[in-house]
Amino acid sequence: MKVFGLRVLIVVLLLSDYIILSLHAPPVFGAWREIIVLSYMLVIMLIVYFQAVTNKAISYKYKEQLLVFVFFMLFYLMCGELSESSFRMFRSFSMPVLFALMVNAAFLSAELETKLRVIFSTLAMVTFIFGGYAVYQYLTINDAEQFWYWPLLSEKGFELETYNSMREGNPRMSGFFTGTLEFNAFVLNTALFACCWLVRAIRKNQYNISFLGCAFVAIFSTVLIVYGSVRTSVIGLISAVFFLLVLQMFRRKALIALLGYCYFLFFTSSIFAYLALGYTDDLSALDRIRQWYTVIESLSSMPFGLGFGAIGPGQAHWFDSLWLNLLSSSGYLGVAIMIGLICFYSKVVAVTQQLRTGNSAFMAGVADYLVISYPFFLSSFFFQSYTNSVVLYLFMLVIVVVIYDSKYRKK
Repeated sequence: MKVFGLRVLIVVLLLSDYIILSLHAPPVFGAWREIIVLSYMLVIMLIVYFQAVTNKAISYKYKEQLLVFVFFMLFYLMCGELSESSFRMFRSFSMPVLFALMVNAAFLSAELETKLRVIFSTLAMVTFIFGGYAVYQYLTINDAEQFWYWPLLSEKGFELETYNSMREGNPRMSGFFTGTLEFNAFVLNTALFACCWLVRAIRKNQYNISFLGCAFVAIFSTVLIVYGSVRTSVIGLISAVFFLLVLQMFRRKALIALLGYCYFLFFTSSIFAYLALGYTDDLSALDRIRQWYTVIESLSSMPFGLGFGAIGPGQAHWFDSLWLNLLSSSGYLGVAIMIGLICFYSKVVAVTQQLRTGNSAFMAGVADYLVISYPFFLSSFFFQSYTNSVVLYLFMLVIVVVIYDSKYRKK
């Protein structure tokens, strides 16, 4: 039953915007993730309080989750304010982590492989549903106003630009998401998951029905990405699959971590060089260089940043980069968080190493997925904002489930 609950939760997470907008639900329903996370943290605090009062040993998992929660609360007190815009920006940084911790704790009793198979099978199922509707959009839509979200967002006062939904007269597929970037990032996530499993199954000669299904998922996802008109997804798929193939030749943790950091540096510097040398005339792409120059230059005069309330859609400042939004809102504290997340990759490699050497092709594939996806996400943060992105929620969920499942189970 708990496994079914995990599947339902993922589906609701992916369809959240579509459901809320279609039902014309009040704005408070848009914060359903925040409401359940805060309710969960309140329960944890009560448990810790009663354990402390009764002189019982406080569980390690409760301590660690509270420490993470306290860190984010201090982060908000230092850089936030009592405003809706400030909260919106803050939740894009904090909620993926807190939501993942809550889900992992809620479904801790299920076996790790069972949970991961539920996550992947749900992503595959939703990819076919969203992808099928995206193909329908590509074949039938002639005007941006025909997208399901256009009238719903317009009536809420959002200023929509046609070029975000159409390109050269063709619709930019988005499925049940409200934007093509989110859709392509989601499909890319599924494609990488499937490719990692396929490579491991081939290496272990595990050919069965699951292998054929996984191959179909990978092919369908790749087709969607090719026709999705998002350069980052196409480049990410090609480079990540190449990284995956090279990864198969390495065994030692130190070399794998070094390989990942090299991929991160090469991928990021290549895109910056491509933009700086003028190989594109896309104004949106070229503006990213100016944005980085502006934010880095401002750090010396505003070491604590502008605060969360000044950053975000419709605010005084808004950047096409998660790192830039973090740095501009929190200054050098954001720099420290950025460095910490980059260094955390070595822990991801260390934890997944045992899975890579096991007998299960699926679990080895999950390990490879984390090893190749983490540096890709670190790099894409330079060029995509991922504001309240479902893809970021999903990626953090897999990381937390893999890293903390056995750790919490033991303690």
